[in-house]
Amino acid sequence: MKLIELVLWIAGITLLTIYLGAQAWGQSAGQRDLTGFVMAQQSAGTTTPSAASSEPDVDAVLAVLRIPGIDLEVPVTYGTSETVLRRGAGLIEGTAPPGTPGNVGIAAHRDTFFRGLEHIAVGDRIDLETLEGRLRYHVTGMSIVEPTEVHVLADTGEDVLTLVTCYPFYFVGHAPQRFIVRAAAADPSN
Repeated sequence: MKLIELVLWIAGITLLTIYLGAQAWGQSAGQRDLTGFVMAQQSAGTTTPSAASSEPDVDAVLAVLRIPGIDLEVPVTYGTSETVLRRGAGLIEGTAPPGTPGNVGIAAHRDTFFRGLEHIAVGDRIDLETLEGRLRYHVTGMSIVEPTEVHVLADTGEDVLTLVTCYPFYFVGHAPQRFIVRAAAADPSN
């Protein structure tokens, strides 16, 4: 019986170490992405890439998402693959790229980068910084939807930002629902 306990303890510690190592790698890669974005911003004075490029560079950081009220800063790259979401947030395919009109959809994991969304409030400021400049949004509401309710990502005819993460925030395994944060573009003079 003691041998089984020892094996289970070793297996548990090994799995925990692997999990924490993967989390550390993701955080480190995200930090490198942020640093690379800042360097690209500094060198963008002579040539400014178009935000609406027809072929997205899946490895390039499109923007940096900042929510001061919950102390969030995360790079946003193209797509929602597991690799992308380990490193930061991802632009949901089929939604407007940052800096273009429409509904910009961004997703991230609830147990890493978007954990703080559980504390977001209506009126909170969200900044989305691209190489072309900073876009400012204000949270207009939150909702919980089923994964099949993709209407939240549809073009609304207005400049909005939709953040998506799994819900409930504290759930073991694949979460059954999605937590949605909707934010409207702020008046440019603000």
